[in-house]
Amino acid sequence: MALKDPVAVYNAAKNTEAQNVCFALQQSGIEAHIIEDMSPGGMWAFGTLPEIHKPQVFVERGDVDRAVPIIEEFEQTQRKRRGEGSDDAAVSETVEAECEGCGQRTEFPAAKSGTVETCPHCGEYLDVAGDDDDDFDWSDEEAAVE
Repeated sequence: MALKDPVAVYNAAKNTEAQNVCFALQQSGIEAHIIEDMSPGGMWAFGTLPEIHKPQVFVERGDVDRAVPIIEEFEQTQRKRRGEGSDDAAVSETVEAECEGCGQRTEFPAAKSGTVETCPHCGEYLDVAGDDDDDFDWSDEEAAVE
């Protein structure tokens, strides 16, 4: 069914995020529709480019008050999944990584352990070591190579 008085209630970073919000609203009994990023300017060989057009979720103007708490819950869940905004001690812990390019040390959230990040000082890629990486004895590895 078409909306008679549509209001954009959510601007998503990507189509899948808009689809998830739309689905959550529909599961709560709120009619919701998406305008996805299918613009020719945002398309390239591997999909859409971000920031060209923001996908949006629309609901009927009369459903906005009911939609807001559902969207807030969705955003809170997303922040928890990314390790942001939680009171858990594990999330607030940090790990330190040293850039091989410039030698600078940088702190990252513990949730970034085991990932490759960009050095904020020189732009080189650096490995953010996880707890398991700290205990690895590199002398055994070097001896095996020789």
